[in-house]
Amino acid sequence: MSQSSLWLDTTERQPRAPLARDVGVDVCVIGAGITGLSAALELRRSGASVAVLEGRFVGAGASGYNTAKLSALHGLTYAQLERRHGLDAARAYAEANQHGVERAFELAGQLDIDCDLRRKPNVTYAETAADRDRVQAEVAAAGRAGLPASLVEELDLPFEIAAAVSVAGQAQFHPVAFLEGVARELERLGVTLSEGTMAVGVDAGSPCRVRTATGHTVAAGSVVVATHLPFLDRGLYFARCHPERSYVVAAPYTGEAAGEAMYLSTESPSHSIRTHELGSGTWLLVGGESHKTGQADAQERYERLERWMLERFGVQATMRWATQDQMPVDGVPFIGPVDHVSANVFVATGFRKWGLAMGIAASELLAAWVEGRDHPWRSLFDTRRLRLRAAAGSLLKENANVALRFVGDRLVKRADVDSIAPGQGRVVGQRLAQRAVHRDESGELHALSARCTHLGCIVNWNSGERTWDCPCHGSRFAVDGEVIMGPAVSPLERREPPS
Repeated sequence: MSQSSLWLDTTERQPRAPLARDVGVDVCVIGAGITGLSAALELRRSGASVAVLEGRFVGAGASGYNTAKLSALHGLTYAQLERRHGLDAARAYAEANQHGVERAFELAGQLDIDCDLRRKPNVTYAETAADRDRVQAEVAAAGRAGLPASLVEELDLPFEIAAAVSVAGQAQFHPVAFLEGVARELERLGVTLSEGTMAVGVDAGSPCRVRTATGHTVAAGSVVVATHLPFLDRGLYFARCHPERSYVVAAPYTGEAAGEAMYLSTESPSHSIRTHELGSGTWLLVGGESHKTGQADAQERYERLERWMLERFGVQATMRWATQDQMPVDGVPFIGPVDHVSANVFVATGFRKWGLAMGIAASELLAAWVEGRDHPWRSLFDTRRLRLRAAAGSLLKENANVALRFVGDRLVKRADVDSIAPGQGRVVGQRLAQRAVHRDESGELHALSARCTHLGCIVNWNSGERTWDCPCHGSRFAVDGEVIMGPAVSPLERREPPS
């Protein structure tokens, strides 16, 4: 079964060379996902010279692995936002996300991007009567926030529901086709876009200096870090968010159900449903089964989704992929200065699994920060905010979990090497150290340090994706130790296999 996303498999991507020399620009953008490329376009159109650095390739992160919904309705969000932050905050959140939806249409039209962009309502549904009150509360809260929300009791799904909140004027699209279109426009405008160029450090100053793993440096008046979770530890975003992985299975689909809207259930873990029309036919996408990164078995989660798709729609999955998201402790993304003292380094993170429309909106807020302009969304998303009442419970819970993993995993992750089957991996105890050991299909052992190069937590083997994942802050590493996803920027160190 294919483990590449439908979006990456159906786009002809243009390869781009790594950074080959030192450069100087007005703004360096780190990360070529939807936030980074949109921000680069905003800044270049305002007259700034821009360089974009991408550690892997355009769309390699969450922007290329998702269910591709552009929406301001995010499950049952607005009742909670209003309760925790007030009505003005809920209105600003709705306005920003709906603006991101509309901006996607503007850009696709201006740049003539064929990305299957299509209006559809977004729906959050409850199957049980116990959740009906929550749905009704969300309809009212989303309406107060300015969204065209309505209560519905029937959907074109092959099972009954108790109630649902529906918001019109939302959209679905092909995210990688959209990204490639923006990337082509950036290159036409003279922006340096370098793939295979991992940024490993940023020295703030006038100018800032971005250091890369290739040994080259970008000098820039300002830096925008759009790397999902900032790889820069200043600002402590790794402690103010926690990482979650979510899964998607997909298959060709000839049924009639689920075509009228995009859907998300209220259950936990939730299920996302939508169809997507490609030239070759229609696909059914089912997502969900999320968990904190490194703390569950991915293979089991894929199998659950495949069974759910088969039971509900009678369709056997032929593709599967996963994505990762940062969940902020107070429920609101962070967009603004990286910390209280770095005046020209900016970040965007914590999009709560809704980083497509919000990523496009964030690009405008980031451009305002870089250019020193005020913006109506600034106070809600300000990275320097301190909202203890809204965040304290989550902050304590998630960081207690990290502390438990940091200490406990050093004691309990000590498997025997003989227990590792071909194609699998485990953390093996080795005197005072631990090794991440993988046995390849031929039976040969390969060993790495088991300590994540970010802050030293012990990694876990991900059997569904054959990666080493950090259960503390979400860094992910390939079988050979190379970084797939930060905040880590250095690979796991090679070790001698145990005898």
